[in-house]
Amino acid sequence: MNATRWQDDIIREEEGVSFFRNNIVRVLMGGTIFFLLTHFFVLAYFARPTERSMILHYNVYFGVEIQSAWWQLFLLPLAGVFFFMVHGIFARRLYRACERIAAYLLLLGAWMLNVGLLIAGGGVAFINY
Repeated sequence: MNATRWQDDIIREEEGVSFFRNNIVRVLMGGTIFFLLTHFFVLAYFARPTERSMILHYNVYFGVEIQSAWWQLFLLPLAGVFFFMVHGIFARRLYRACERIAAYLLLLGAWMLNVGLLIAGGGVAFINY
């Protein structure tokens, strides 16, 4: 009887809680938004409008592989926003269908993706400055 008692408490606690009022959803979405804003601010600080090409990809074996205009650096955080929105929409639909763990995993995936994009953006900023 004790094994199911704590499960019943958790089910009752989450019952009737909307998507945006769920603590796990708030933490995952808040973390993702934090990393997105950090990514935008890091690139805005380091990427200034300039006539010279910016290095987007550097390889140890081949050197500089991809160069482009300064504004194309912001495609990384924009891709992060796109993936965050898509994952958020699907997570909300899954949450409404009582598939909460799948919704949490989608939001965790968006969080991890944006952490990786922030690391990539930091690398691009480091290469150029």
